[in-house]
Amino acid sequence: MIHHHLLLALGTLLLLLGCQRRLAEGTHLATPDEALTLSAGEHLRADRRAPDFFTFVKVLEDSRCPRGVQCIQAGRAVVSVQVLRDGALTEDTVTIDGNAITTDQGPLQLLELEPYPDASVPDPGPYRLKVRLLE
Repeated sequence: MIHHHLLLALGTLLLLLGCQRRLAEGTHLATPDEALTLSAGEHLRADRRAPDFFTFVKVLEDSRCPRGVQCIQAGRAVVSVQVLRDGALTEDTVTIDGNAITTDQGPLQLLELEPYPDASVPDPGPYRLKVRLLE
């Protein structure tokens, strides 16, 4: 009898877990002060039911001085992002410098664009943007 109740409870738990709304591919839940890394086209949302409040669209410029090279200027990394502000989705051009941008979910710090250019690596692979939702 106890085994039947245990099996019923376990089955109910598994059913409930299976019915949870899953996030779409490429969507990440943002937790304050947790760094997340996004590929181009990936999104952030604050909870499962909220709309996406940030999307990394693409890299527009990467003129950062590669490792192993002496440069006159440091260069910069510039990305295109979509941001939810005041309920409206806008597309912005942002320089990656560690500063925060304003979103409906609070300030979002754009930490770094990876990989950093390296003279010894001709094709470093796809870009990734590291971000952190601030409290």
